Amino acid sequence: MKIAYYPGCATHGFAKDIDVATKKVAETLGIELVEIPDWNCCGGGFLDEYDEVTHVALNLRNLSQVEKMRMDKFATPCSVCLHSHRLAVNKYKEDRDIRERVNKKIEGTSIKYEGKATAEHIVWVLLRDVGLEKIKAHVKRPLTGLKVATYYGCQILRPEQIMGFEPAYNPHSLSDLVSATGATPVTFNEMINCCGFPLMGSNPNMGLKLAYNILNGAKKNGADLLVHTCSLCHLQFDPLHYRIKEEFKVEWTLPGIYILQLLALAFGYQPDEIGLSKLAIQVLMEKGII
Repeated sequence: MKIAYYPGCATHGFAKDIDVATKKVAETLGIELVEIPDWNCCGGGFLDEYDEVTHVALNLRNLSQVEKMRMDKFATPCSVCLHSHRLAVNKYKEDRDIRERVNKKIEGTSIKYEGKATAEHIVWVLLRDVGLEKIKAHVKRPLTGLKVATYYGCQILRPEQIMGFEPAYNPHSLSDLVSATGATPVTFNEMINCCGFPLMGSNPNMGLKLAYNILNGAKKNGADLLVHTCSLCHLQFDPLHYRIKEEFKVEWTLPGIYILQLLALAFGYQPDEIGLSKLAIQVLMEKGII
């Protein structure tokens, strides 16, 4: 299977381990990820509010590149990038005023979006195009005894009519993938809340509080670690863990890792091959998995 691949800025930068794990899982499952040539930042989370016409145009540019590759979709590991592209397409198709302004802005450029290409999350591709049975067949290291909190966040699910993969307030895709590894999925009330990353520049105290609420909710429900679906959530849960411990005076830790890092681990890859944090490695050692 060959599919266009949009890594996004964070996945090529601070969250490089997500890119590594995604490619290893894809290779194991027989998916050839073809990176979109000359892709640009999606502007999700800031440009869409500041200049929605430019935001739509930039996202259509990426999708027009996919169409030039003669493909009908791209996969991204980042929920923000997914949300950004799908929101842009929806605005372009449904809002006549925005469509006319975007068309005027891209006139004379290389952007020729025909409306054929769409954006999907890599999790969607795994579940719809690969299937759970094939995923289970590649598990070499069952994660038996590991309790994994399934954190979706906000952007992969909402608005449901635009994202369209599963119920926004009763999702199960991550639970399905966690179960496929042999681990036990843990659901919790905060699993669809915002991680707080968008606030870290303007209101870091509140951003940190939102991240703490999620980790605390997962921990109270017995999780050993947490999985997520987003490059920016990754930056919120992994590097900030010690700040959260200090700010909220907690003794426990709850490592947050990307869902495909968990799959890669179950497929037999070593922790250092997929960039697992020291906190995550410690948990896995304590549970006798590595």
